[in-house]
Amino acid sequence: MIFVTKKQNPIFSFSILFLLFYMFSSPCSAMHSSTAHQQTYSIASPSSVDWKDKLNKFVDTLDYKDDIIGILACGSYVTGHPSAHSDLDVHIILKDDVKYRERGNKFVDGLLIEYFSNSPTQIRQYFRDDYKNMRTNSWVQFITGDIILDKVGVVKQLKDEAQAFFDRGFSEMDTSIGLLKRYELWDMLDDLHDAFETSRVDFDFMYYTNLDKLIATYMKLVKMPYNKKTILGNITSDIVRAKYLLSTLPHDFISESIQACILAKSRDDKIESYQKLTDQVMMLCGGFNIDGFKCKSSTDF
Repeated sequence: MIFVTKKQNPIFSFSILFLLFYMFSSPCSAMHSSTAHQQTYSIASPSSVDWKDKLNKFVDTLDYKDDIIGILACGSYVTGHPSAHSDLDVHIILKDDVKYRERGNKFVDGLLIEYFSNSPTQIRQYFRDDYKNMRTNSWVQFITGDIILDKVGVVKQLKDEAQAFFDRGFSEMDTSIGLLKRYELWDMLDDLHDAFETSRVDFDFMYYTNLDKLIATYMKLVKMPYNKKTILGNITSDIVRAKYLLSTLPHDFISESIQACILAKSRDDKIESYQKLTDQVMMLCGGFNIDGFKCKSSTDF
């Protein structure tokens, strides 16, 4: 059995945010799996969970214990105040000469454990992938995570490397928004106006879908990671910024417009807020005029 020592966890407050029509994020994902059927489990109360004992029990069930050289726990059970829907995120670091990786979920006495088993080389590739895709998911997990086991010091090394990536940020990346992308923003706005004026039943779906793309364009422009789960909290909550190591947006007027778009309830408020945010993002991109727009490029053959 791999014994997990108990120590005081860092305390942060946790806040559950809004959910748009759809959401995505996949931190440090190795392989996606699906289950053939649904099963109901009894979920333990977060305030009563002794997660380290349950983590010990889970690790003891793995059939590759001899390959484990480190364990890092992260997420709300570590950073503080988990909700009834929180799971325990666990990175299991394997010997560097293994030829496999594994991702999975397992209930242990009511606690859902989501685990990612990878070699240090594979984890470093995830770090590089996050940089290329302007994400900070894996970096933040390792920076804020709790070292549970570190046989050879590699978990500490990975935490330091994640911090180095985070400190570097995305300042060296070219994130300028070209004419074709600005045309796309104009076209999304035009389509939304058409849906509004013709009272289409899918207006709200189009609104949130386009808003997601519009905010993503702005976040790329200012070289900041974008996550639907945290964008409102980034604007409104010190707690969320601390939990996910987020910086405030560089333009207060954009923050106000994004918040207005997310919280808008009526169709009138939505189209007005969306128009305003589009105009602001277009201005920051360098402007756009549909009259006379053209873009000549080489062929693909």
